[in-house]
Amino acid sequence: MADRSVLVVEDDPELRTIYQEVLSDGGFEVIAARDGVDALEILDGEWTPCVLLLDLRMPRMSGWELVARLRANDRWDHLPLIIVAAYYRIAEEAERLGAHAWLQKPIDLGRLVGIVEDACGGSNGKGRHG
Repeated sequence: MADRSVLVVEDDPELRTIYQEVLSDGGFEVIAARDGVDALEILDGEWTPCVLLLDLRMPRMSGWELVARLRANDRWDHLPLIIVAAYYRIAEEAERLGAHAWLQKPIDLGRLVGIVEDACGGSNGKGRHG
C-alpha cells in the first residue's frame, strides 16, 4: 500500500475540498470522490490508498454500501476506514463497519492529519474516535 495516500469520499463539495486541503498540507496525496460510485471507479484503477476517509450518508451509493462492497473484495477487504459523519450513532456504526477510527461532524481539523497518519502507519486499533 502507498504510505501517504488517502481516498476522501464525501458528497459535500465544501467539506471534500477542506479535507483535501488539510490532508495535502499534511503531506498526503489525496484523491477525492463524491460518493461510493465514484470511489469504486477510482479504486478500480492502479492507485492504492493507505486509508479511506468516508462519509456514510451520500447519494447514489452510501458509505454503508461502499464498505460492504469493499469488504467483499479481496483487494480492499483490509483497507483501513476512517468514518466521518454527522450520524448520531457514529461510534456504533464505525465499530460495526470495522473502522480504524471515526470523527463526528463537524470534525476537529487539527486532529484529522494525526488520525490519518495513525491509520496509514499500520496501527490496527479499531473503534477509536477523534
